[in-house]
Amino acid sequence: MKKGLYPKGNCLTFPMELTQVQGDSFPTDNKYLYPVEVKEIQYVVEDQCDRMEYDGSLMYDEYPDKVSVETMAANICNKARCGHREEISNRWMRALVQMMLCNEMAYRRERRRCHKRNIGK
Repeated sequence: MKKGLYPKGNCLTFPMELTQVQGDSFPTDNKYLYPVEVKEIQYVVEDQCDRMEYDGSLMYDEYPDKVSVETMAANICNKARCGHREEISNRWMRALVQMMLCNEMAYRRERRRCHKRNIGK
């Protein structure tokens, strides 16, 4: 049997995969459901957000600057090594990356807000 892009084959059986995940290793987010092509981009987005995780960062501004976010998305597009880049137009690739960046920033902002709230107790 030829192996496709997905580790368990191209035909995913969702209930069977969940039974194979053991206890603590069960993912708390839905990133394991991302397509392989998007996972490659997600690693670059997370790396960029890791570098921005400090006090006074653009990520933690009350209203982040749209131009700066678009510039960061363009930089991520250039860094990402997506094998299907020719099939995806630059416009849609940049929109996808910008959406992923905003989603990751929102997740980290909320995580930080909860952490600061719990420290104050």
